[in-house]
Amino acid sequence: MKKFSSMAVIAAFFLIWEAAARLNLIDTQFIPAFSVVMREVFSLARSGALFVHISASVIRLFLGIILAVAAALPLGFMLAGWTPRTADFLNPLFTNLSMANPFTLIPVFILVLGMGEVSKVGIIFWVVLWPALFSTIAGVSQIDPEMIKAARAMGASGTKIFLSVILPGSVKRIFTGVKSSVTFGFTVLVGAEMIGAKAGLGFIIFTSNQNYNIPRLYVGILTIAVVGVAVSLFIERLQKLIVVWEESAGPAARETR
Repeated sequence: MKKFSSMAVIAAFFLIWEAAARLNLIDTQFIPAFSVVMREVFSLARSGALFVHISASVIRLFLGIILAVAAALPLGFMLAGWTPRTADFLNPLFTNLSMANPFTLIPVFILVLGMGEVSKVGIIFWVVLWPALFSTIAGVSQIDPEMIKAARAMGASGTKIFLSVILPGSVKRIFTGVKSSVTFGFTVLVGAEMIGAKAGLGFIIFTSNQNYNIPRLYVGILTIAVVGVAVSLFIERLQKLIVVWEESAGPAARETR
């Protein structure tokens, strides 16, 4: 029922948009009718150009996410699990670095890493790194020390404790941190693609604005929204597939209460 209501609201929005354009309630020079935008969508899709731009943005996004998570997880586990005092010492530095506006850092990344793919992936890496790191540290820190002691008392090795206690207990918090940063990271990527890119959704918006192709400009905006939702749903689905122990442990946990 909730999904149906959401779909109904979205459909109503586009219907109102179309009606407002047809009734001249809005200036179609700046806000074209929804049907005009959709014709441009189909035109770009038929030529294959739309999918080229989508794939370019999505590949950059996932490369940045994968690299950020690959760096944040071992660092977070090490700091929170083995050197918590070091984690507390470095926390102010990490916090200040994470608060730097990534949009203002785009020129710095381009200056240091060049106008190519590395700088675009690098800005996504920067945006996703800090929430992933903070959520990993928080996830490990919240684990009950008694569970780790009990595992050691049962003869579990360090690797076994990590895989059976620390990782399951912190992965949900890690996913929460990553999900919270992906949407903003995608927005930052679009901004980076407006500078020196040859493909991508940001490139569509930039060139459409330069050429005053307003329908194509709205194609870029709508596509960004759709792809952003799709990426978020993908990460949620991935979390459900990975965090399987919560569902299996749920009934047992309730029985013991």
